[in-house]
Amino acid sequence: MGGNLEKDWEVLVIGAGPAGSGAAAAAAEGGCKTLLIDRKKEIGTPVQCGEVVGESLVRQIGLKIPPQAIASVQDHTRFLLDRRLMVVSHEPYWRSITLERKIFDKLLAARAAEAGASVQADTRLVDLEMRDGKVVAATLMHRGKETTVRPKVVIAADGVHSTTAKLMGVTLYPEDTMAKGIEYEMVAKKKLPSGMQIFLEPEVGLGYGWIIPKGPKRANVGLGVIGMEESRRSAILDWAAENPLISEYFDLDKVLEVKSGDAPLPGFLGGPHRGNVLFAGDAAGQTLAFVGEGIMPSFACGNVAGAVAAASVRARSRKKLECYDRAVKDIMGGELEKGGALKDAILGAWAESSITEGQRTMLCGLIMSECIFPDQAEEVLPLITQSSTRIAARIREDIKKRRARAKISVLRHR
Repeated sequence: MGGNLEKDWEVLVIGAGPAGSGAAAAAAEGGCKTLLIDRKKEIGTPVQCGEVVGESLVRQIGLKIPPQAIASVQDHTRFLLDRRLMVVSHEPYWRSITLERKIFDKLLAARAAEAGASVQADTRLVDLEMRDGKVVAATLMHRGKETTVRPKVVIAADGVHSTTAKLMGVTLYPEDTMAKGIEYEMVAKKKLPSGMQIFLEPEVGLGYGWIIPKGPKRANVGLGVIGMEESRRSAILDWAAENPLISEYFDLDKVLEVKSGDAPLPGFLGGPHRGNVLFAGDAAGQTLAFVGEGIMPSFACGNVAGAVAAASVRARSRKKLECYDRAVKDIMGGELEKGGALKDAILGAWAESSITEGQRTMLCGLIMSECIFPDQAEEVLPLITQSSTRIAARIREDIKKRRARAKISVLRHR
């Protein structure tokens, strides 16, 4: 068996995504014997997200992203609303970095190893022994052979469909708070606009589409939808072929990679923790719920989980684990709570029955792009029923009053 797992591990981290690698590094730096496992044979594959992070969050967290893990940098975001309006936001919040996740995740895991953690790919959790609501033993399948470890603290960073949660009988958020995602990494016919593009329109449904640049003529083109009923492949093929703003740049015969995954959108859940298990990353719903971005929040919250676990082990006190909820709130609670509030406002706009489906997507887009605040939605309803020119004129006035770094213009694709 490659790698000796027969040790008295103090912290077991399950899942080597950003949350797990951040947790393992912090726990190891805190002096704990730390084991980080990942079920995949190659950490970072397959890619299951749009690979984009907010530049402001990267700065806030203080993470230095290695240059080789950066595919491109965007200084603005475009919102295409019902193919009738375009909002271009240069606000700092909407500047972004596109990662190469296969490289990024592996480098984070390497950092955890350099910090002193044992890192084992091709190793999965198969069973848990529980006593009084706490994990006393974990059975792992390590490259075809079972082994048992007895950690003092477990950090569950094993994704939206967490095996740890299932084995514990824990449900942190229901299935209907997940968005299904599908994207193609594609080569464009001509040079792409330099910003990320987000599409809100009836053809997508309750969610959004995107073009996320990975270079001048390469991008992730995808959809993230709550309640997607047709197959993911059919959904993206139909949308990409029919949308003139997509087909202008892409043909469906230049696909480099197909990526799919689910994103939790429950809103802020606190830590959370159960017994001696701290949940982190997608397993804990630690995403910006209105856009589904989880990479940076997951890394930050995972780092907190590792530090709290180390403090608990050093103090020989499981009571220290109760600090996790507060620590997560202190470092990332504001962003997660804001994301949850925006998500709730967008869901409210989508449920508005007095306007058409196209008008609802425009209202959702104005909230998402922060052209209007959530509490303005009811006030703006009469405006949404007017012509695109009138809507743009009114929103332009609001943008000017707020001195926002954004512009709105009319599209004519309806």
